[in-house]
Amino acid sequence: MKNAGSVKPIFPALVCILALFAFSCKEEHRETPTQGNLTAISSEDLFPVTDIVVKDFMRVYPQAVVTHMSSSTRDAIVQLLNDSVRLIVSPREFNEEEQSVVANNELDVVETKIAYDAVAVIVNEKNALTRITVDELKKILTGGIQRWSQFKGSKLSSAVIVAMGEPNSGVHEYIKNRVAHNEPLAPIVFPCSTTSEVLSFVKDRPNAIGFVGIAWLANAPANVRVIEIGDPDFKSDAKHPSDSTRTELEYFAPHQAHIYRKFYPLSRTVYIYTHNAGRSVALGLTSFAAGSEGQKIIVKNGFVPATMPVRLVQLNNQ
Repeated sequence: MKNAGSVKPIFPALVCILALFAFSCKEEHRETPTQGNLTAISSEDLFPVTDIVVKDFMRVYPQAVVTHMSSSTRDAIVQLLNDSVRLIVSPREFNEEEQSVVANNELDVVETKIAYDAVAVIVNEKNALTRITVDELKKILTGGIQRWSQFKGSKLSSAVIVAMGEPNSGVHEYIKNRVAHNEPLAPIVFPCSTTSEVLSFVKDRPNAIGFVGIAWLANAPANVRVIEIGDPDFKSDAKHPSDSTRTELEYFAPHQAHIYRKFYPLSRTVYIYTHNAGRSVALGLTSFAAGSEGQKIIVKNGFVPATMPVRLVQLNNQ
């Protein structure tokens, strides 16, 4: 029979084992840029492309779990500033009010530019119009132009109706500021809750014109067309800097090359914003999107990369 004295060392050893086990568990669940959970929100008009980036990030780093949602741009920013989420993707910078909230509350918000995109103008295929100026778009939005008969190329005579996102959406905010110069919009503008609704609206109405983020063009119905945009303020100086005598207005479609060279008038910058990211998955996803792998996904899916060099290839007709 063993005496009591020989049993005593077992308990300190057991305590040490339990302590080591607890420490190892904490280490295993410690969040890092590639391990942990994250809730992120993308502006709805960007979501088809940003969701591909998020899914590829999780494929590369399977221990990172990102719950990726879409909402209006304004709602995404509000949720970030309220500390409801750590990461959002926005097609605009913070406005003065939002910047004041960050400054007054000393919030740890970091901005990272990841891409350039654009807003496309779409019409029904029964509308023969192929191009329009920014000034004409403004007149439509503010009620100066009300019928398609006022356009020579349209071949329609019906009233013009407009479809775009609701007032807090990224597209609506951008178009009202960039095109309408924040003037009141005419009652012919129908706010839609989603981009899919805008696409369906134009698909079903030959007299409709719509505004959508280019991320959604791959999902556009077959009878919806993108039209070219011209802006007299751009002229052609950017394209032909050595020829100051050129006066004709040029029109551009929202192609990547035109967005990159700033020829397309309705181009935007895409940002990731993080709040209290630390060394969390929010940091990892931001680094991935701004890095080479994320930028390859961005360019493959129609956006223009913001952090990597762009190579333009000129194809000549034979």
